[in-house]
Amino acid sequence: MNVPGEEDMVMSKHKWLWVLLFILLLSSAPSLVDRWQAEGDNNTYELMVPYKEIYELTTDSTLTIDEILSSLKTAGLNTVSLNPLSLKSMEERDIVTVYSKAELEAVLRFQDMEDDLLPIKEGHYITIPDLSYYEGVIESNFSPIKTTISGETLYFIPAEDTMNLTSTIGYNQMAMEKLQQHDLNYVLRVENDTSGQHKEINQKTVDRLIQWKSDATSNLLFTGQDVIGYPDQQQITNFAKQLSDAGYQFYTIEFTTQRGLSKIARYTDYEMIRLHSIDLDNKTLEENVDQAIRAVKERNIRSVFFHIQNGEPAESFKSATEFVASVHQEMPAHFEAGTPQSFLQVQTPIWIQITLLAAGVIFTFLASGMINNFKLRIASAVFMAVLALCHLLLHSLISLQAFALIIAVFTPVYAVLATKESSGKIRDITFQFIKTLGISFIGIILVVGLLNGNAFMTGFELFRGVKVVYIVPILAIALFLLWREGLKLLNMNVRYWHAAIILLLGAAGLYYITRTGNAGTVSEIEIMVRSTLEELLYVRPRTKEFLIGFPFYILALYVISFHRIWGKILLVPGVVGFLSIVNTFTHFHVPLHISLLRTAYSVLIGYLLGLLLIYILFYVYRFYRRRWT
Repeated sequence: MNVPGEEDMVMSKHKWLWVLLFILLLSSAPSLVDRWQAEGDNNTYELMVPYKEIYELTTDSTLTIDEILSSLKTAGLNTVSLNPLSLKSMEERDIVTVYSKAELEAVLRFQDMEDDLLPIKEGHYITIPDLSYYEGVIESNFSPIKTTISGETLYFIPAEDTMNLTSTIGYNQMAMEKLQQHDLNYVLRVENDTSGQHKEINQKTVDRLIQWKSDATSNLLFTGQDVIGYPDQQQITNFAKQLSDAGYQFYTIEFTTQRGLSKIARYTDYEMIRLHSIDLDNKTLEENVDQAIRAVKERNIRSVFFHIQNGEPAESFKSATEFVASVHQEMPAHFEAGTPQSFLQVQTPIWIQITLLAAGVIFTFLASGMINNFKLRIASAVFMAVLALCHLLLHSLISLQAFALIIAVFTPVYAVLATKESSGKIRDITFQFIKTLGISFIGIILVVGLLNGNAFMTGFELFRGVKVVYIVPILAIALFLLWREGLKLLNMNVRYWHAAIILLLGAAGLYYITRTGNAGTVSEIEIMVRSTLEELLYVRPRTKEFLIGFPFYILALYVISFHRIWGKILLVPGVVGFLSIVNTFTHFHVPLHISLLRTAYSVLIGYLLGLLLIYILFYVYRFYRRRWT
């Protein structure tokens, strides 16, 4: 039987380094407190729907704009988005009809008016709108020529005019007034013009936005694949400055990359509002409501943009109203509906960065002590010091991300190897488990502190290497603990059942890898279990932690006291729990209190399941010995 002692001796040889490490970590606490407060204070969210989709509900039904807006407002709708006006959008709403030269000639021939063909030139012919407002919009943007064909007066825009049918020519001011009547905020969607006069058109758009800035509109949402001014980087900055100075803030759409938005984010010190888009067609009402609430509660989303489902207008209107009302009803009480704001600035002073980098170098030196090679320990510490200097002297974000990634990979490996011995008693197992968690949280504090700030909270900068954190620690633990047994296996004759086990392990490994990140598929049963856990616990613990990693680690500490090989084998899946909690805190768009609560649940449930496995194994083994030995 093996008892704890070897790793304790290693740690005791460097007590002064451990004391220094704890002092450095404590001194870096203010930056984490700033993030905690910034996330806690930002508790206002909004529900937003496109005005265009509201208008479409009225085209083939008896519903009116006022009726729809009034009902949605009563249900709790905060905001409506307005797309920019263009000749094409005006034509779609039957405000005007646009003819090209060929189309107009075809119409005249069909009506047997061939005498009117002579004056037709290359360009676009537009019917005069009924409302003077739209007349003014067209005349101020195109300076069109009025011409009469077949007794009807049309606007004529020559072909040499480089503005196209989709160029932004303004916003629907009548819709703005309608929204204000119903006490609804509106968000203006901003489109980047790419025509021959894009600089002038984009500047006109910015000027209009500044002119229309009011309490009812304070945020801008870009439409399309890029931001206004792209690809001209200087123009992007100029527009961002003008709009930011006017009081506008900008949205960033989750899971969507708009070209040039990172430039605006850096210019505004990442004062961005995270938006999540939901299509009500894709899921049931309950699933859509859960998705919206989870986005706000767990991912720092402060704007939920939903698309009204297709179908019969009355039914679509009903589903949209039910969605809005249900989200507000089921949203946790500490969130309130209103106009969202960006997060307060979370600053990490240079002295705290230096403190954390120094702590990271020390932690790497201590962790590399598991390999009994002093030169390798020095080399690893020197390498980390070089990365730290690269970040401090060159302001290299890549160096900082590499530094944090190494810490994240080292942490679970060191935590498990430093606590792998146990007497098999529950008291000793519990103590080792707590010590493993303590080492894990040292690494977590380092990673979270180093990559702290609005750039990571808003998702513009990411923790790089999630797959590495999920794979390398498992391989390192398996290699470190089982390499001798592995060498023996290489000399064995391969049998069919060996190949079957290898295929089974390969399939399990592939499933494990594909389930990491956001792209993995989830079964209906697992979705049901997740939803139940969220209802009971507010936030669900991670399956990898409470159902796999921690129970296997607890069981491994018990088994290793009387069977070292099987104990070592069980430690390999046991490391999954600790690498997973490290990964949990690298999701910087998730509030700190959510990550802490999720980990607390995983630790408690995983510990209890581990004890249950110990008792099951104990009684099964005792029954086996009595029955067959």
